[in-house]
Amino acid sequence: MIIKVKVFPKSKKESVIQKQTDLFEVRVKVEAKQGEANNAVINILADFFNVNVKSINMIKGGKSKNKVFEIKGIKNQIEIAVEILKKGGVIAYPTDTVYGIGCHIFNNKAIERILELKKRDKNNSLLVAVSDFEMMSDIAVFTEKERKFMGKFLPGPIAFILPKKSNISDLVTGKRNTLGVRIPDNKETLAIIKQAGFPIITTSANISGQKPIIMGKDIDLKVDFVVEGKCKYKKPSTIVDLINKKILRQGQWAERVEQLLNTEDSL
Repeated sequence: MIIKVKVFPKSKKESVIQKQTDLFEVRVKVEAKQGEANNAVINILADFFNVNVKSINMIKGGKSKNKVFEIKGIKNQIEIAVEILKKGGVIAYPTDTVYGIGCHIFNNKAIERILELKKRDKNNSLLVAVSDFEMMSDIAVFTEKERKFMGKFLPGPIAFILPKKSNISDLVTGKRNTLGVRIPDNKETLAIIKQAGFPIITTSANISGQKPIIMGKDIDLKVDFVVEGKCKYKKPSTIVDLINKKILRQGQWAERVEQLLNTEDSL
């Protein structure tokens, strides 16, 4: 696991505060001289992560307050999430809009579990998250002109309805011939999908019909793991039917999308 650490030497109290997924603030009592602060930081990190000091290696920032450490034997939350997905589990994770829950797109048992958790009708389709257009092309059909249009908004808070490919289960599409796909503008989500190497289901982390969740601590669904992170917009995504050139759900950036949809040369 790689973490970034901002060090505060000559502090009254020693502490470790996690500011982001991979960013920590560490306060130590000693002065920053002759490597004393570096050693103190390693010791306090070893206590915090419950590992031996030999498992911690400083790889950058020896003479700076901003340092980078490698902690061996500790998996970060992205690695844990990917491992769970590959085993057929269900995770909750932040997107650029609201918190979502997801699973491997080709694991029907996991998809059925998501439908049960959300108390969602099987006739309702589920959105899918991918990391890039290459991955999108494995599951949906679109022209180069449509790709350029989507590229004006993705990664971002927009889901596009496209013709599905035959490898997509009816459980995902509600027995429709179309598929809703998006590339979320969220570093945790994109890292999970890239490391996993496959698309994941992305549906709001709440029972169907209830208010969307924007903080991990508020998730009440029995998932296998909750990835911590921030939702940038805190508002559901806009859903655009790219086949019929119309907006199906008004959400973030809806006006911007509508303006381009109404432009003759946009598609």
